[in-house]
Amino acid sequence: MNQRRISFINTFKIHERHEPAVTFLKSNGHKTIVSLGCGRWINRIDNHLRLMAGLKLSYYVGIDYADQIGPGMNNVFMDPDSMNTLLTSYYRESPDRFWKKAHFFPGTYVEELFGINCAAVVCQRVLPHRRWEEVIQSMNPKFVLQEDLHGCERQQLRGKSYVRTWSKIRQYELKPFRPWPIFPWENNLVLWQRRDFVDEKQGFGKYRLIERFFSSFIG
Repeated sequence: MNQRRISFINTFKIHERHEPAVTFLKSNGHKTIVSLGCGRWINRIDNHLRLMAGLKLSYYVGIDYADQIGPGMNNVFMDPDSMNTLLTSYYRESPDRFWKKAHFFPGTYVEELFGINCAAVVCQRVLPHRRWEEVIQSMNPKFVLQEDLHGCERQQLRGKSYVRTWSKIRQYELKPFRPWPIFPWENNLVLWQRRDFVDEKQGFGKYRLIERFFSSFIG
């Protein structure tokens, strides 16, 4: 057993499961997007909602070991007008329903969700040395969105049943996340797709095969 696996098991033993989060996801994980290590203030979640709407999910969940979690009202969205339009359409003229469907679980370590399935995972501004690849893989999400990669820990999912996808970034209309001015062409985000997940819009056409070919070389 390698050192990382030993370290993960020891961490998991220290932190017993946080029952409210586990209970909720056991019942609703298949229709939930989960933000791991979301921090004390929920902010800049535009792409989270685009992905949530694209996958037709019902719930948004935030997980963090902080003692409280809540929306940072001054910067919840980078583009408030677009998000209000999206939520108004998604929730049939009742955008406030989003917050009724949002659930936050403070005092919860990411490792406690090992083996708890969900539809999608978000890793935004992950602190250095936080390696959650095994937890994420055990949650079996269809997609994993990583944002704000500069100076943050990037989860390496290549070779763990996931491949990078660019076509889904376009399909779900994900926008660049605070790209550096010196690299105006970058997205500052990565979207991973579970290798065995194919939706009706994707199929197995030649462009899909080309994307899979390139993703096998780019981690």
